[in-house]
Amino acid sequence: MNARRALAALLFVAAALFPGAASASAVKALDAVGGAQVWFAADHAVPLIALVASLPAGSAYDPSTKAGEAAFGAALLDEGAGNLDANAFRAALAKRQIRLKVVPGRDDLVVSLVTTPANAAEAFRLLGMALAHPRFDPATMARVRIGLLQRIEEDRGDPHSVAENGFYSFYFGPDAYGHPVDGDPRGLASVTREDLLAFVRTHWVRGGLKIAVVGDTDAATAAALLQAAFSSLPADAPPLPPAPVFTGAPGVHVLPMEVPQPTAFFAVAGPLRGNPDFLADELANTILGGPGFSSRLQQSLRDKQGVTGDISTRLVADRRAGILLGEFAAAPDDMRDAIDAMRAAMKKFAADGPTKQEVSDAKAYLNGSLSLAFASDEGLAARLNGIQRMGLPLDYLDKRDDMIDAITRDDVRRAARRLCNPSQMTVVVAGSLPKETGDSSETSPSP
Repeated sequence: MNARRALAALLFVAAALFPGAASASAVKALDAVGGAQVWFAADHAVPLIALVASLPAGSAYDPSTKAGEAAFGAALLDEGAGNLDANAFRAALAKRQIRLKVVPGRDDLVVSLVTTPANAAEAFRLLGMALAHPRFDPATMARVRIGLLQRIEEDRGDPHSVAENGFYSFYFGPDAYGHPVDGDPRGLASVTREDLLAFVRTHWVRGGLKIAVVGDTDAATAAALLQAAFSSLPADAPPLPPAPVFTGAPGVHVLPMEVPQPTAFFAVAGPLRGNPDFLADELANTILGGPGFSSRLQQSLRDKQGVTGDISTRLVADRRAGILLGEFAAAPDDMRDAIDAMRAAMKKFAADGPTKQEVSDAKAYLNGSLSLAFASDEGLAARLNGIQRMGLPLDYLDKRDDMIDAITRDDVRRAARRLCNPSQMTVVVAGSLPKETGDSSETSPSP
C-alpha cells in the first residue's frame, strides 16, 4: 500500500470513529435571514452549536489606497461592541466559554462561533452586537493597528510570507488580489474610524451572507438565533470587485533575502470553482502535489533529487480567479535544481498523464478527506460554508463521491495537460539561488 492509499484508509477509519457527526444528507436549507443563504444540520450527540458565516468583506474590497482596511475591521470585530468596551466584550465571551474566531480572506470575512445550547442566546446576541454595533474606540484602534503593523514587519523577515506575498503581487499586479490580505503599512496607517464604519455599513451585510449552523438544536431555534445575530444588518450586497486583468508573470522572480533556506511559490492558471472540470482538476492536483509522500512532485524533488523536504500544490479558486498554487523550500545551492525538477515533473505529467493506480488512489483520498470533515460539528460547519462560498448547491455533498467516481483516467489526463504548463509558470523565490550565465528570466526588485 503506497502513502496516499494508506492516508486515504486512515482518513476513512478516523471518520468512522466519530459517531456524533451529522451526515451530508441531514443538511437542509433554512429561510431564516433575509438575503442570506443558510444551511443547517442538527446533531444532538454533543452539547455544542457551531456556526461558520462568511460576509463579502475580504481584502479584495480594500480601497486601492487603503490596503488592509478589511483586515483592520476584522481584527476589531471582537474588540468591543454596543455598550461593552474591548475588555468587557472579551470577558462576556470568556464567562460563557464562547469561542469567536474571525479570519479575513481575499473574498470573504469568515466568522466562526462555538457555544453550548445553554449559552447560545447570549453568544448569538454578542455576535450580532459585534457585527451591527462595533465600537472602534480610538485607543483600541491604536493598539490593534500597532499589532497589525508589527505582524507585517515580522513577515518581512519570514521567507515564506515574503514569497507568498510577492507571488500574489507579481501574479495579479495592481488588481484586487495583488496585495496581502493584511494590507501594507501605508494603507493601514491611512485607515480612519470613519473609513471602518463606512466599510462595515457596506460589507458586514446580509446581501451575500452565507451561514452554516450545525449542532445540538432544532431548526426553529437555530432560525431564531440567526435572526437575533444577523437580521439587523443592512440588506444590500456590495458590488463584486472587478475581475483581475493582470494574471501571470512567467519566469523566476527573486526577492533577495539572507536566509538559510529560501522559499518558492509557483503557479499557473487554474479553474474557477464553477468550472465543470474542477473535480478532474482536483484529482490531477492530488496526484501532482497533494498530501502525503507519493505525489509526483514529492517523488521527483525529495526522493529522486533530494533537493527539498516537502513540496505541495493546491487549487485556489477565489471568486474572480483560479490558480494551481504550489510551494516548497530548499537550500540556496539546491533551489535552481528544485525549480528545474519541478518543471520537468509537471511537463512529464502533462505528457504522460496519470497511471490507473494514481487515479484510484487520488479518488480514495478525496472521498476519505471529505468524510473526515464530517467528524465534528465545527468541521462540518466549516466545510458547508466553504461549499457555500464556492457557489455549489446543497445536494453537492450527496453527489460528490459519485461525481468523483465517474471521472475517468482520460479526464484526469486532460486536466494534467490544462494545468501543467511550465512555460506559463510564475515562480517567486524569497532568498537566493545560484546564478546561471545568460539567464535573463530572473528579477530582483520588489513587485
